[in-house]
Amino acid sequence: MTMPSKDAFGIRRVERLGKVLSATGPERTLVQEFRRPALAGGLDELVQSAAGYPVLDLELLEEVLRRYDIANLWSAAGWFLERFQKAFYVPDSFLARMERRRPRSPQYLEGNLRGGWLASRWNLILPNSLKTQGGVGEP
Repeated sequence: MTMPSKDAFGIRRVERLGKVLSATGPERTLVQEFRRPALAGGLDELVQSAAGYPVLDLELLEEVLRRYDIANLWSAAGWFLERFQKAFYVPDSFLARMERRRPRSPQYLEGNLRGGWLASRWNLILPNSLKTQGGVGEP
């Protein structure tokens, strides 16, 4: 069995009105949105929308992140999963694995952003508006 290409990985086939369509699943969508947040309406919209995913396959998410192999994406996904740890049933050991792939020095998630706050565990500088945004019953 061959592995799907990077372009096909994380794609789901869904039937809609009698046609079979290809669409990215929530795991790949999350990574792609963190890669280019402006295409998702910005970081605030991205986080709010992604928090509504009913479930995330953590193993698949980790594999998508491996295929992109970009430290900022590991940080962004790790920060997001830590924020919504209870909602997505994320074990501490999973977050620890992600933390090991973070950038060595603090990085802006959005290159044009200046100011903000440092999510120190993730070496990620985020807009102030995300400082208190969390999931239901979460920080």
